[in-house]
Amino acid sequence: FYGARMATCSSDLCVRVWDESGKCVGSWKAHDGSVWRVAWAHPEFGQVLATCSFDRSVHVWEEPPGGARGGAWLRRAALVDARDQVTDLAFAPTHLGLRLAAVAADGKVRVYEAIDVMDLSHWSLVDEVDAPRAACLAWGPSASDPA
Repeated sequence: FYGARMATCSSDLCVRVWDESGKCVGSWKAHDGSVWRVAWAHPEFGQVLATCSFDRSVHVWEEPPGGARGGAWLRRAALVDARDQVTDLAFAPTHLGLRLAAVAADGKVRVYEAIDVMDLSHWSLVDEVDAPRAACLAWGPSASDPA
């Protein structure tokens, strides 16, 4: 599916996955507040999405084996360290493993790492950086992990 689908999120609390023809092939309530961002992990980690929200959380989602019957993906983790809305997130370059950074309105960037990429229910907070007034983030490109 790499490059053949896209995901959207919105203030209606939902995430939607679309195929190349523009058909919605997945839709589910993802958070209890507006969903600000959605990001795909690299496909070497499977079909994995992360979302962040006004509800102060980051959720990690995985497409069920055999596809999303009924359209909903499985929530594998809820990361709830932020003390204010989480405004952006991004998966790290693959050479760093399955890592996810999230920036929140509490002035922190938090970096999480999947403890076991085969079990996405356990993530470790590996770094927390003061970033007052930051609203978005991006990982820098690396020569060892071309875009």
